[in-house]
Amino acid sequence: MPIRDKPVRVRIHSLAFLFCAIAFPVSAEVVDISDIDAYPALYKPNDAGPGADGRGLVLLGADMVEIAVALGAADRILARPVDIDLPGIDDTPHKVREWAGIEGILSLRPKLVVASSVISQRLLNGLEAVGVKTANIDRALPATEKVIRLAALLGLEDRGAKIVEAIEADYAQIRPVMRGGKPLRIVHASKMGAGTNFSAGGSATAVHNLILRVGALNAFAEIGRDRYRAVTPEGMILMAPDVVIISEKELPSFGDLDGLWKDYPGIGLTPAGRDGNIVIMRELHVRSDAASSGIATKALSRVLDEMFE
Repeated sequence: MPIRDKPVRVRIHSLAFLFCAIAFPVSAEVVDISDIDAYPALYKPNDAGPGADGRGLVLLGADMVEIAVALGAADRILARPVDIDLPGIDDTPHKVREWAGIEGILSLRPKLVVASSVISQRLLNGLEAVGVKTANIDRALPATEKVIRLAALLGLEDRGAKIVEAIEADYAQIRPVMRGGKPLRIVHASKMGAGTNFSAGGSATAVHNLILRVGALNAFAEIGRDRYRAVTPEGMILMAPDVVIISEKELPSFGDLDGLWKDYPGIGLTPAGRDGNIVIMRELHVRSDAASSGIATKALSRVLDEMFE
């Protein structure tokens, strides 16, 4: 399960935008690790075989899709959410919304429907009422538990155990990085989950778990916020993050990094803004906390160690 020994480093020069008369970093160092392995490379995406139900699996949750592919069960997936960037799923026959209706799912004639959000429970109840097997594996569960549960549903317990072993081996290598004797403060800057507003990920999110695993503090959770909520300049200053995480998928919505420095509320007035400490990560590594949990944690920990060595 290799990842690159050294993350790709990109230097962005001459970002001189003003915010409240404060100059932004003239030379901001941005570490891009969005191209590391998508999930543990223990199995090929389709090598688990068709299973008893053939291609009858509907997955409503990107985390479930990542786990299924890591288990080698990509060719069992009948339908999955539309917008997922993951190797091995290009030939999925159907793409659906995570909030799809009962009739739409039934028309696919699924054998098993697995969701990972409480929002889907009503749908699952309706499907069960007409004889479709369903399961809801809460996305807030630890990644290892999600792997174990989905692997059991697919009859791939041995493979699930191997993936869990790989995840835990990566976790075991993490050593917290401190700044001035205190844990680092990290925030995930986003534009999702709060309409079109600038937002950040608080507690009860996948990125919160990721941040805690590297021994840091989630700066948004530290001011009492959960899930993804809108950010104000005053809130960002109060958070005082040392590092900002951004999903590579969201860069265009910020107008790339230039737009982030210019428009994201208060970011230039924080330690992360003054020092230019930004880490760009793969979307599912930030938002899913699934089979890639160990890879993402290990990669972020390595970046932080180099950033603050």
